[in-house]
Amino acid sequence: MKKKWMIYGANGYTGKLIAEQAKQQGLQPILAGRSREAIQAMVAQTGFDSRVFELEDTPVVHSALDGISIVLHCAGPFSATSQPMIEACLKNNCHYLDITGEIDVFANAERHSDEARYADVVLLPGVGFDVVPTDCLAAKLVKALPAATTLQLAFESGGRMSPGTAKTSIEGLAG
Repeated sequence: MKKKWMIYGANGYTGKLIAEQAKQQGLQPILAGRSREAIQAMVAQTGFDSRVFELEDTPVVHSALDGISIVLHCAGPFSATSQPMIEACLKNNCHYLDITGEIDVFANAERHSDEARYADVVLLPGVGFDVVPTDCLAAKLVKALPAATTLQLAFESGGRMSPGTAKTSIEGLAG
């Protein structure tokens, strides 16, 4: 049986990039988000299935995740959107991944670790650029080059900050 997975926030900057990559790789995610118009425009481009729902209506969110095995959460600001999605994933025995690097979201996922173990699901923030990919790359390099004594990773950013990242950065200035 093929597992169904969802990109929530598929119409945002990063969500669109992920959906484009999924199409290029022959994957079939379900595109989801809050804006019917934006999601439908993406469906017209990709041919993917879709679901449109707000995160504020708990029963609707739980229903929208029916039959979904994995959610890749791309809708920020994550300080406001991650908790309702995590709760819905736990209730629906659905794995949760997101693209944030917000420390509070990591801490919140950790607070739900017992529930996640009980539900046999993964709660994994940081699968975007910030944490998981860089740490996994470092671990892979350490394994491949055991005699190395130092590791320095460098990244080139060719674009501007996405609108969501800018909002998160501004929100984080207060902290």
